[in-house]
Amino acid sequence: MAGYTTTDKKHDKSDNDFDLRDGMKEIKKDAAAVKDDLDSLKEDAVQMTSHATQEAIEAVRQGAQSAGEMAKSVGESAKQCHGAIADKVSQRPTASILLAVGAGVLVGRFMARR
Repeated sequence: MAGYTTTDKKHDKSDNDFDLRDGMKEIKKDAAAVKDDLDSLKEDAVQMTSHATQEAIEAVRQGAQSAGEMAKSVGESAKQCHGAIADKVSQRPTASILLAVGAGVLVGRFMARR
């Protein structure tokens, strides 16, 4: 240790400053890489959200179209049933009236129990 002088201490300090600067440069590079990764993730999240929104909108459109078609089909079936019932009532008016009265009595009794 006798050969260790003050100038050597200054040289050690200079090496430490150099190592610290290198470390700071590396940290800055890493921070920039993290920032780039976060930006990329943000863009991906925006794209995924946009895509999911478009899929949801399309599903709603298809559901609305399907519901409209179903309602139209039910309406057509109801018209057909109404026509068939009207034909039966026209063929047997007395039986139809008695059937309606009987159904009314049953419904009345059922409702009276409650």
